[in-house]
Amino acid sequence: MLESSAQSWLTGAWLASMPVGLLLAALPGVGATRSSALGTRQRVRFGAIWSFFAALAADVCFAIGSHGSPAINIPLPRLRFPFPLSIDVNGLTLVLATLVAFVITIIAQYSIEYLDGDPQQARFFRLLSFTGGFFLVVVVAGNLGLFTLGIIATGFSLHRLLKFYSERPKAIMAAHKKSLFSRTADLCLVGATILVGQAIGSLQFEAVRSFAQQTGSLPTSLQVAAWLIILAVILKSAHFPFQGWLIQVMEAPTPVSALMHAGVVYSGAIVALRTSPLLVRVPDALIFLAAVGLLTIVVASLVMTTQTAVKSMLAWSTTAQLGFMSLEIGLGLFPLALLHLVGHSLYKAHAFLSSGSVTDQLRQVPPGGKKIPGMGSWIVAVALGVLISGSSAWAFGENPLQDPTWMALVAIVAVAVSQILVKGFQFEATADRVTALFMAMAMGLTYLVLHTLFVLGFTQETAVFAATSSSTYGALVWATVGSFLVLSWIQGPGQAMLPERVRFDLFTHFYNGLYVDYWVDQFSHRFWSEKVGVELPRKNLAVESLESMARNQEITESPEMINHTGGVQ
Repeated sequence: MLESSAQSWLTGAWLASMPVGLLLAALPGVGATRSSALGTRQRVRFGAIWSFFAALAADVCFAIGSHGSPAINIPLPRLRFPFPLSIDVNGLTLVLATLVAFVITIIAQYSIEYLDGDPQQARFFRLLSFTGGFFLVVVVAGNLGLFTLGIIATGFSLHRLLKFYSERPKAIMAAHKKSLFSRTADLCLVGATILVGQAIGSLQFEAVRSFAQQTGSLPTSLQVAAWLIILAVILKSAHFPFQGWLIQVMEAPTPVSALMHAGVVYSGAIVALRTSPLLVRVPDALIFLAAVGLLTIVVASLVMTTQTAVKSMLAWSTTAQLGFMSLEIGLGLFPLALLHLVGHSLYKAHAFLSSGSVTDQLRQVPPGGKKIPGMGSWIVAVALGVLISGSSAWAFGENPLQDPTWMALVAIVAVAVSQILVKGFQFEATADRVTALFMAMAMGLTYLVLHTLFVLGFTQETAVFAATSSSTYGALVWATVGSFLVLSWIQGPGQAMLPERVRFDLFTHFYNGLYVDYWVDQFSHRFWSEKVGVELPRKNLAVESLESMARNQEITESPEMINHTGGVQ
């Protein structure tokens, strides 16, 4: 165990150095020259590697007993709370910091080849470094004020990354739409920060946890602050019907999409986890978040199945998964939401950075073919999924019939397991079906084991939902079960059982995202029509090709070229 106060702050010092490395790498000015591009991308690459190394060093120091959390308080005039520069040294911070640093390092390395030769690559790497550095401030922040300041700075630097290709009107429109929702969410966080500081006298997450757990009746100002945080989570997480910008940011370079979908977009879930002890004291706000998350899951899951573009499919998948995390948070399954965040972040980073090869994978017909499962096999798969999930819960000493939280967890795992079984039952060979059954059992057990480990590891950083016995919570659990079953049925035997006209209408409406983004576009154009509504000149590719051939012919037949090549043979 560490004894001296200086040594007890080692973990916090390493965590604080993570964003510093990337921000320092972004400070020097850049130009459009080759040497500037080479120097900038190497600085950013080493800055990202340093942040990952610092995260690993912080993990080691925390494991050997360095749990101190240094803080510098800056007085704020006319307010009864200071603005602290502090690090939240705990298991939640270490997991998130290591995850984000790893993702940023992979993206920085990938971007070197992806943007090699681009005349603006130096500017790209500088913006990437600023965005990654500011987001690391968000991840390691020990108080709501620094978190809010970091997420505002992240939003502004990310806005410029999203407009990297300034000649693309769709990229400009998507960036402005994101800015519209992000600035609104930022105002919600600023309002929540002021209310929390005035009510508690501190912005520290630890102080918020202690006050929420020890106070009797929660003050009205803190209840309003909880609702503002929930609204910020909904807007930051691109929940339905505010998801349009997340789908359209595909116009940005692929590394930007990966950074967005594997990192920055989880800021809403992160602040909900950080302030979970406060949110559980306002159960109506959590239930509202869960309801919005469930609606987002249903809509995004159906829209995703209709998309033909790989990146659009991945973007709608992210929207559905963000809704899933909000549903888990709203149901009080905070450790499960954290597990979901870690797993999905790694998956989504890989999915976007390898999106160029996805089309080749989709062309391959799986061994089981592309058959639509029958109603009988679907019912058997769902029943086995419930049996596997329920028996695994009982093996951990839990009774889902008496605990609505575990009932929700069992339902989530059961539907996931049943999807594996549905696909496995499409194989003709008995050995393949048995393999699918054992795989489903292993996946269900693994999921619950990981959930239990996250509960044991992060109980102190998150809260326990106290309103599980309410009728509203029970109704939400049953709505979750019913929605997941309907989604599973529509994506399974429902494809063949629905009338053709109904399928055609559903496909048309969901392919267009239920048209809600049309109204958002109209609203956004009221602010930026002069910037976005400019029609770029269209090029006639045939004429351009002929002109290019003529120019090449002139160069080839010029006297200088003939003399240089020694004459025409």
